[in-house]
Amino acid sequence: MSFWKNVENELEYQNISRKDLAKRAGFAVSGISLGISNNSVPSADVAVRIAKVLNVSVEYLVTGKNAKNENLTPQMNQLFSNIQKLNNYDLETVSLLVQRTLNK
Repeated sequence: MSFWKNVENELEYQNISRKDLAKRAGFAVSGISLGISNNSVPSADVAVRIAKVLNVSVEYLVTGKNAKNENLTPQMNQLFSNIQKLNNYDLETVSLLVQRTLNK
């Protein structure tokens, strides 16, 4: 799969628009259409910004595979994505909840 196809899949999965991605990553929305039509990969710095907005690795966007998480289900990947957005207090709360659930 191409870089932009992987981006499109993530946008759909996360319900993010192209316009929102471009705004949050700091580039023109036309760059997405241009990249798709040229079947090109953006510069490394733009790819990193896109990956950060989508909370995925650049490796995933380029190859479609994420070495660390390739065996995880989409549900687990989404869970990890959500956990990474938590502040320290909420992260500790979730951690305690998981520990208590496991200790039943």
